[in-house]
Amino acid sequence: MLPGSYAFADDLSNASSSALPLIQFSIKPRLCVLNAGEEVCRDELEVKWLSAQARSLCLYQTDKTEPLRCWQDATKGEYQFELAASVSTDFQLRELDSSTSLSDQRFQVVYNEKKYRKARRNPWSFF
Repeated sequence: MLPGSYAFADDLSNASSSALPLIQFSIKPRLCVLNAGEEVCRDELEVKWLSAQARSLCLYQTDKTEPLRCWQDATKGEYQFELAASVSTDFQLRELDSSTSLSDQRFQVVYNEKKYRKARRNPWSFF
């Protein structure tokens, strides 16, 4: 199984309450730590998804109208790309030609602010 998010997608074309199979969606890495003086995280992201049934899905990044990648009638998908981000960014899997998110993952950007950390022990301790 892929670590990440798992979601049932409602079948929008069917009026019944049945659900399409589970979608497994993951992004690696999911975290970037910026040290003092760094402003942008540059990383190679690997996106994977898996479904028991063939689906037509697109991968979207927050605040972008165009998909990063689309797959038609596929049971799985993989995509690698370079990301430059200074803030956390969300990614969504959507059905082709739909604005409804089926599953989402967050690439988190955190700042390592060492100057605000408290020392774990006193500097005069012998132990």
